[in-house]
Amino acid sequence: MRREKRRKIESYIALSLSTLAALFGLFWLIFILGDVLIEGIGALNPGLFINDPTPPGVEGGGLKNAFVGQLMITFFATLIGVPIGVLGGTFLAEYARGRMLARMISILSDIMVSVPSIVIGTFIYAILVRPVGHFNGWAGSVALAIIMVPVVLRTTEDMLSLVPWTLREAAFALGAPYYKVIIQVVYRGAAAGILTGILLSIARVAGETAPLLFTSFNNSFFSTNMNEPIASLTVTIFQYAMGPYDNWHAQAWAASLMITIFILMLTIFGRLIIRWRYGKR
Repeated sequence: MRREKRRKIESYIALSLSTLAALFGLFWLIFILGDVLIEGIGALNPGLFINDPTPPGVEGGGLKNAFVGQLMITFFATLIGVPIGVLGGTFLAEYARGRMLARMISILSDIMVSVPSIVIGTFIYAILVRPVGHFNGWAGSVALAIIMVPVVLRTTEDMLSLVPWTLREAAFALGAPYYKVIIQVVYRGAAAGILTGILLSIARVAGETAPLLFTSFNNSFFSTNMNEPIASLTVTIFQYAMGPYDNWHAQAWAASLMITIFILMLTIFGRLIIRWRYGKR
């Protein structure tokens, strides 16, 4: 009886501490999101999306250049990072399954996921910015693509590994070559999981600032030239938040709210895909 009572007390203490820790983290999450929501909604207006920035200290203006620049950098980063991640995950799951090479690459991918983004930014600065002599949007896209690759690669590898080998054997029995089996059978079975990983990787890089400070830098004017410094929403938020003007602060709050909503929508969309594809199972 004493031992049972002791176990109940220990269980109650552990449950209480876990609950307090969860409530503590939840409090700060709600506090941050609530602060962004309250401050950001007050600064939202159509001009924020359709107007260019005004000179420092002048009221009005918008962040059209930053929104367009952020979309361009993220779009090209997706074009670069997603194919490399999907093909790399396919190689690990299909052609290198069970080999030491696959395990080593998987471990390196897990390490890359945890590497601070500023390290990637300085690396791209050394190989793509310094030799050219100026900041440029392509360097920013490459930096974000490198961040995306490990996420997409590991997700693709895990999703393809979940596809039963018997499906491949059935396709082999019909005389299909391996590449057609992968494209028409394996990819179809893992499509929802791979798409979810892609969405999560986009959400991962959507709020990155440090890599862009060393690569695309920023631009106070509207520009779509990826060969030159180009504006981005995250760097603009950083600069406006550090500035002395109330108008800058308000626009930084509004831009922060838009990034938060974008990441939230991607996350919800990814979960809906998983629930639609695997919920009944």
